[in-house]
Amino acid sequence: MKKTLTIVITSVALLILMFSIVIMFMGSRAIQKNEPLYIFGYSFTVVAPTGSMLGDLPDSLDNYDIAIIRKGSYDEIEIGMVIVFQAEYNANDKVLVIHRVVGLHPDGGYETKGDNNPSVDRDPVTETNFQGIYVSKITFLRPLSELAANGKNIIFLVLIIVLASLLISEVMNIIKQINHAKKEEMIEQNNADIEAMKAAEKEKIYQEILEEERQKKLPKDE
Repeated sequence: MKKTLTIVITSVALLILMFSIVIMFMGSRAIQKNEPLYIFGYSFTVVAPTGSMLGDLPDSLDNYDIAIIRKGSYDEIEIGMVIVFQAEYNANDKVLVIHRVVGLHPDGGYETKGDNNPSVDRDPVTETNFQGIYVSKITFLRPLSELAANGKNIIFLVLIIVLASLLISEVMNIIKQINHAKKEEMIEQNNADIEAMKAAEKEKIYQEILEEERQKKLPKDE
């Protein structure tokens, strides 16, 4: 029972590590494509140090706040909401922008603006570039989010190395546990076979003794 429980716990730990590594790679890919990585419909992003969403409103955002995002529907958008969308940074790159919806755009879609910006954004938010709806924010982790934002490539590399090392360690541990369990099973089976052979030998000797006693009791020929 103890061996089985150990293997089960180790297997669960291995699955968690594998899931973490998958999430890490998915997160790296999402960052490269400038898309939120949604898990169970929610994601987060670190507010870039542009100061565009500074303000006194409850949902205004300071630099390096962690914004919690819900993968809402484009049809849910209302004027006054803070939303996340992709905007063109240059001809080849896009960036995630978190701004407030301030109205309808003349060209269709929604018009957005940073609370601290003097003018509205140039391009409209459409169903194509819409990414999610702001839900809440975490402010007390700003120092950590600033560190992560400035050194995210190094941090991701370190985390991947650590997780890969833990994964290899867990795999080796599982193999060791399985081999140990098989060895103990073979020893137990061998002991059982030896005991069975001893019991059979004892039974054989007992039957031989009974046969000798029976022969002694038979009348002898005159």
